Amino acid sequence: MGLNSVVTQTVLFTSLVTAVTVVGSYLYQKWKQVKIPSNWERIGSVKKLHLYPLKSGHRVELQRAEVTEVGLTQTKEDEKVFQLRDRVLIVYGAKDHEFRTARTYPKMVLIDVSVHDEDHLAIDAPTMRTLYVKIPNRKDNDVTKVKSWNNEYIEAIDCGDEAAGWFSRYIIERDFGLRLGYNDAMQRRDITKTHHKLLNYYKNLSNHSTGLFADLSSVTLINQHSVHDLNKRVGNNSNVTVENFRHNIIVDGPDLQPYDEDNWDWIKVGDNVILRNVKDCTRCVFTTISSENGIRDINRQPLKTLETYRKHSGPDRGPRFGTNLEVGKTGFINVGDPVFIARKEENH
Repeated sequence: MGLNSVVTQTVLFTSLVTAVTVVGSYLYQKWKQVKIPSNWERIGSVKKLHLYPLKSGHRVELQRAEVTEVGLTQTKEDEKVFQLRDRVLIVYGAKDHEFRTARTYPKMVLIDVSVHDEDHLAIDAPTMRTLYVKIPNRKDNDVTKVKSWNNEYIEAIDCGDEAAGWFSRYIIERDFGLRLGYNDAMQRRDITKTHHKLLNYYKNLSNHSTGLFADLSSVTLINQHSVHDLNKRVGNNSNVTVENFRHNIIVDGPDLQPYDEDNWDWIKVGDNVILRNVKDCTRCVFTTISSENGIRDINRQPLKTLETYRKHSGPDRGPRFGTNLEVGKTGFINVGDPVFIARKEENH
């Protein structure tokens, strides 16, 4: 067989493999497309809306939010010049490029992020001067990849040396060692190479479920009655709040039962926004840290109690509490909006 023939066969084989891959991917995405329900049953209303601009940072409480494919965003009514997104900032190691969270550095929960002007964010923390961070862009700033859960690498735009020094001094009390990354939401995450076990176990989970620097999904939700029940189980005048779990949407309603959210599939909020439950939220030591003072509970509560009755057989370790959601239809939601679930005959 001549060299030209070998080359020709190689090219044909490569083209065939590429075509099969493209067609297979297309058919898979078509198979993944499911009909959004049209019949809904009201189960409660939105009690709170929370946005966390910095991964592991303090929350911003909203009355109204825009729900985008990658998570909650402030509306122009709140901030006219620039709108913060959920988990749009991340702290990472200067050498290893691995993300840092309050699981290891609890006082990160006290870092506040706000909009200063159309080009700058204002960042505050106890004992620290206000840091004004120029919102970075791909043209003028370094673009890197931050190592997250399951060795997933997420693209980030570095926020510069001044921000790096500020976060290093506050979190690890050194002049260097940490850096701050920003996500411009221009590139969607690909979890197919790093989250095999989750994707095999949770059939509705996909790349379309992911947020910016969130652990996994773009939106999370908790039922207030689940938190009430947990407090009763913890006992000793437990003061666990929804803020221990850092969810975006908190739902309440007179007829809700604890952990009802486990069984919700499709969820509609207000007139337009539609979400789908893609995975339960598995909990870790982060739940033991107070969002108000950054102090870890000496008795490991509420995690210790959750471990006694909320474990499950999924691939993730840790008890489950709350839900990870994928955005099926974008739009605006408000505190007080009605919350619906698909009627059982359509909840498939």
